[in-house]
Amino acid sequence: MGAWGPGLYSDDFALDLRATLSAVSRLPMDGTEIVELLSGLEPASQSPDDEDHGTFWLVVADQLHRRGITSPARERALGIIDDGSNLEMLETLGMSGADLNKRCRNLQKLREALAEPPPAKSRKTLKNPQALLLERGQVYVYPVDSKGNCVNPYMPEAVLAEFAPVGWGAFHVVATGHALGYLAWYELARTGKIIKRKPNLRKAMAAIKPSRRRIGTLTRAHASRMRIELLGSVEPASGPVPEEAETIRVAASDISIANLLSLWRSG
Repeated sequence: MGAWGPGLYSDDFALDLRATLSAVSRLPMDGTEIVELLSGLEPASQSPDDEDHGTFWLVVADQLHRRGITSPARERALGIIDDGSNLEMLETLGMSGADLNKRCRNLQKLREALAEPPPAKSRKTLKNPQALLLERGQVYVYPVDSKGNCVNPYMPEAVLAEFAPVGWGAFHVVATGHALGYLAWYELARTGKIIKRKPNLRKAMAAIKPSRRRIGTLTRAHASRMRIELLGSVEPASGPVPEEAETIRVAASDISIANLLSLWRSG
């Protein structure tokens, strides 16, 4: 579960799920279809013994209700609140008595909210597939710091301004597509070490490891903050097609390519 507390969104799982809900709720699906999609992506939804089971249904019910979307998650969440199973799980995990009392109060507030009809809200959904910002075959470079990490595009401008590049990374766009027909994803192969001097196309391709292929998403804001620069295009070598389930998981969870472009060195 990671760090957790008495609030509904006090743990990492709940925060990640909320982000996923934000992306999935843009799809032209009704509440039942959204719940079925999320349940298929998250095994914890099917297992009452999983420590994240209760949190899954509570968060999904809360987020869909807030967005004015009727769904079967409401009844599941009410059942979990009424039977006390979420509190029992948290007690087993070591939550203090004081925090359990706070959690209980928070769950009762959620129950009161779910007892009311969902608010009438206009919902904006995608009418067309998201535009592809990268093209198959393109090769890009981007600055990295002493740990081999790219700019973290989630950070505020003040933190971004402190980024100290010492070299370059590069990536090759080996495949692109749309999960569920709407959500754009990109499969990239990247370098495995810091390149001291900005490479040209030939040197970038020589440093890129074809086996380092992973999938991510990208927004225009992230592309700008990571300072990616196009070098040119090279036809990618043939390789396995990404599994549909994986493209759906990554696109629905909105896992940015920023997570793929860092070496994550400890020092």
